Parts: sequence; C-alpha cells; structure tokens
Amino acid sequence: MNAWIVGSIGALMLVAMGGGASDGRWQSESSTAPGADLGSYASFGWLPDPGGRGTSEAPLSILDAKLRDAIRNELVAKGYREVEANPDLRIGFATEARAKEQSSPPMRIGVGIGSWGGHVGTSVNTSVPVGRERVTTVSETRLKIRAVDPNGNREVWVGSATAEVPEDSEQGEVEKAVAAALDGLPARHR
Repeated sequence: MNAWIVGSIGALMLVAMGGGASDGRWQSESSTAPGADLGSYASFGWLPDPGGRGTSEAPLSILDAKLRDAIRNELVAKGYREVEANPDLRIGFATEARAKEQSSPPMRIGVGIGSWGGHVGTSVNTSVPVGRERVTTVSETRLKIRAVDPNGNREVWVGSATAEVPEDSEQGEVEKAVAAALDGLPARHR
C-alpha cells in the first residue's frame, strides 16, 4: 500500500477518534434578559466590590487586576466606553475553581503505522482494562461575568467560560477566558 495512503488513513482515524481528551479550549455560554437591547448601552462601570469595600477601587489581587484589564479591553473593543459616573452597565465578575474527576475510557483504540526493512504496515488494536477503572482529578476553572443595568437594578446579561486549566498554563489564558465569556455580548450599536 502506498505510504501516502497509509498516512492519510492514519490521520483520518486520529481526527475521528480525537475529542475524548480535553484540549484546554474554553466552553462558553451566555444569557440575555428578555427585552434587553444590549447594543444600545454605550458605557460601563464596575459593580461595587462584594468584599465589603463598597467602592470601585482597584482590585486587591493580581488575578482580579488582570481579569479587570482583560474585561475592559474586550468591552472597549466591542465599542463600549468606561466611565466612573452613571454608567449604562455595571460589570461584575467572579471566578470559581473546582476539582473534577475523570475516569479512563472502558476501551481504548490505537492506530499504528510503521516500516521495517522497506515494507510499510499498519495496525489497529483495542484494549479493555483489566481491574479497576482509573480515575484522575483535574482542576476546572469557571469565569462568570455579569452586566447589570443600574437604572432598573436588574441583571441584563450573564456570560461564563469554563475549562480545565493546568497550573503551568500560559500567560494569555486570562485573555482567552474573558474573550470566551464575553463572546455572547453583542457589540454596541454605533
């Protein structure tokens, strides 16, 4: 069999079988209050700190500062402007980390392509674990962003992003999480 055909078949099988493992992409969802025209809001400010300070002072933690900067950048890119007094929307956010258990699949499929002495061969095998199922624990992080209309004192939009985030994750992970969480928030009408 031609080596190119064998390689193509192997690549197609790997693509077809992928999806069982997490690739670190943020899963997002959002919800808009009935009747809310989010694109008509022009400005934003920050919700008071739930920690009791009651002001829109700079956040205490480094992570909160990074999240606030990333949210600000995304909102400005969508056409909103930040104001201190009388914003159209007040923005709040929270993060939550939790442990999540994953079990190994009951059956595994492997694909192999190789050559020995000039001949090319392929192999497909399956295995069924004997004994106990293997369970691993991973850390899952969720970012939730809220937009509140201060005039009606009601939440008009909420978005969240969830992913498995390893401790050694890259620096840009905050920006990816914020972009995913704000994906459902429409740009401002101009």
